[in-house]
Amino acid sequence: MKFLGRLALLGFTITTMSAADVTAVMKSPSLVYRLKGSNGAFLGQIQPSGGVLSVGCDGETIAILSPHGVVSRYNAESGAFMGQMQPGPGCNGVQVTGGVILVQSPHLVRRYNARNGAFMGQSQF
Repeated sequence: MKFLGRLALLGFTITTMSAADVTAVMKSPSLVYRLKGSNGAFLGQIQPSGGVLSVGCDGETIAILSPHGVVSRYNAESGAFMGQMQPGPGCNGVQVTGGVILVQSPHLVRRYNARNGAFMGQSQF
């Protein structure tokens, strides 16, 4: 875990989870690093087209929101690209929890299936 602490000091944003012992570490604005949560071992990096605004991971899926409002899905273990969703402009954050990708924008949250990208509905508040 010393490695993770050093990354945090260098200005990286760290998102942790426990399901598959994979940690997504975002270096804004262009790269996402995959690290093993238990020992900090480097698993690879992802450089999505369009850059990185926000990243979320539940241990199985990494979701990366670009500044252009596109969400790209990657397998957390292998880093393999799984597809994209285009929830539209104005999105400002993404989270992944329990196999669901939550894409946030002011007063609206859209839900997508993390495995296949299918739209599951939205909540307005």
